[in-house]
Amino acid sequence: MKTDTFFFLGSMFLAALLILASKPKRSTSAYIDKAIGTINEKFHEDLSSCYDATVQFHEAAISFQRGDVSEPELEREYSQLRETFKKIEFFVEYLDKEAFDKTLNGAPLPKLEKKVADLRVLQPRGMQVIDEFMASGFSTSDREDLVAQAYKLENDVKKIEQFLGVRRVTDRQFFEASRQALIRLATLGITGFDTPGTQHGISDATVVLQIQQEYMQLYKSELRTINSLQLLKEYTLISNQGIAQTQEGNFENFDRLSFIKNVVTPLYKGIKDIHLALDYETIEEVSRYPLAVNYDADHLFEKDFLNKFYYVSIANDTSFNKIASLGKLLFYDPVLSRNNTISCSSCHAPEKAFTDGLTTSKSNTGSPLKRNSMTLNYSVYASAYFHDLRTKRLEDQFEHVVLNKDEFDSSYPEIVEKLNTSPTYSKKFVEAFPAYDKPIKPNNIDYALAAYVMQFTTFDSPVDAYFQGTDASLSEEVKNGFNLFTGKANCATCHFLPTFSGLVPPLYKETEAEVLGVPENNYEPWILDDDIGRLGNGVTQEVATFYNNAFKTPTVRNIEKTGPYMHNGVYNTLEEVMEFYNLGGGAGLGFGMDHQTLAPDPLNLTDTEIEEIIAFMNSLNDKKEFMPPTDLPRDFPEKKLNERELIK
Repeated sequence: MKTDTFFFLGSMFLAALLILASKPKRSTSAYIDKAIGTINEKFHEDLSSCYDATVQFHEAAISFQRGDVSEPELEREYSQLRETFKKIEFFVEYLDKEAFDKTLNGAPLPKLEKKVADLRVLQPRGMQVIDEFMASGFSTSDREDLVAQAYKLENDVKKIEQFLGVRRVTDRQFFEASRQALIRLATLGITGFDTPGTQHGISDATVVLQIQQEYMQLYKSELRTINSLQLLKEYTLISNQGIAQTQEGNFENFDRLSFIKNVVTPLYKGIKDIHLALDYETIEEVSRYPLAVNYDADHLFEKDFLNKFYYVSIANDTSFNKIASLGKLLFYDPVLSRNNTISCSSCHAPEKAFTDGLTTSKSNTGSPLKRNSMTLNYSVYASAYFHDLRTKRLEDQFEHVVLNKDEFDSSYPEIVEKLNTSPTYSKKFVEAFPAYDKPIKPNNIDYALAAYVMQFTTFDSPVDAYFQGTDASLSEEVKNGFNLFTGKANCATCHFLPTFSGLVPPLYKETEAEVLGVPENNYEPWILDDDIGRLGNGVTQEVATFYNNAFKTPTVRNIEKTGPYMHNGVYNTLEEVMEFYNLGGGAGLGFGMDHQTLAPDPLNLTDTEIEEIIAFMNSLNDKKEFMPPTDLPRDFPEKKLNERELIK
């Protein structure tokens, strides 16, 4: 009995030792004395403070509904809430992007739940929704909805606090999150996207820069140890300049151009330089999966800021150039169509930024199709393609053209059979796809065409050169236009930097469609175009009423060359396009749009301001020209194939 007791007590003692040994040691000098230990503690404290602020704001909203709290008092509580939220935002978005978008800061529009088998609608909630209420005038119904939203936010932040309160951020994650926050600041913060009602984006920027600087100062000791303290001094100097600029500015007069060039750009590079100097691991060292944003890039407008290979299933290896070279031939070759008379270039001419200059494209019989030809420039940067977003990869587009009876009206077996009879094409496919026993295959045709289209991303416009530091000569008209585009005109809340398309920052993984209310004709009486857009794209999981009349947001790069404009080519000039937006889109024309995503209020842009915006957009024209091949393979055994026309 005594022996059994002895063994029992001994076992309990050993178990206790194992439990103690397995517990994390929060106070060990190896962790807490370094910057990252203090960063984690402060982040958890700020999480708690943000939750407290949501409680106070919820209580203030209830009191405001009862009439016990004045509007200025409620606004002060909201300002306090925003300040605490902006302190944790960059960590929360980085660590739990899905929860961030669904509950804390999603756009004030209904969206579909992704990665589910059924059709599930996510109703808008979070800070952006509350921000719109704070600027709505506070009707009785608005006050009720504000209370409901405040209650949801309080509960959502509590869940985030419970989930992330036990997480420990690593040095790598801190630097990555900090750079991601600067992307968000430049593209969604100062543009007004995050504050669609109150336009507090400039004051928000002050908080973001201040909290980042506070965190970065914690690395002072580590940088001194490796004789790299100068990096922190340079970062701090620029950060202080940015803080001063945001404190002095407001939404209407803020110089976004100089802020991005002189503050965001050097800070973005500076954080990376500090990260690498400290020799902490980078995302490329720990992940085998590519990211959309290239961490090695120094700024938003660098040519390889975005990784084009993230968006396709094509490998970035030694075969790529040969694949793209093959794709160039196929792009201009009518042999891909059934009657050997039309090619990709029939609707995508290089001198027109790969559009066709028509109101709507023509069919293989010459009759007009329903939609306008979209530019292929920068088209690789997307998660969905065509006006209605019906395909999800660049290389999947071609199938829709091949099988369409109004376009190529062909089939892959027919195309493969023809190409196999050409010794030149056979050789080029073997060189491009050496791993295949039979290299002329449907998917390899798709890959070749996609590889060629991937090359239309030069980032060499005058605006790019300005931000890249290779040419500082932007006119005042263009500079003013940039600030209007990213400010008062609200263009950059849909045409996001740096692609100026619907590719959403800061992760650049999702492409948006917008409901604008485009008319059928450019004259009165105004009639809404009957094209239902995304709602009719054939994707079962996207049959949602709020996608009615929704169309992909295209890039405005090279827009001077891509008219007529809109999905139906209704506008011939950029002046007409700007007037449509200036009126408030379809709502401004009198259409009863239930789900218009474009703000229905007039922009009140002057004629001069419209001219400046157009001057800026025209400065987004690429310099590099893409030339068609000089000729096509003409070694087919069938004579009529050798007589086909090279379509330039």
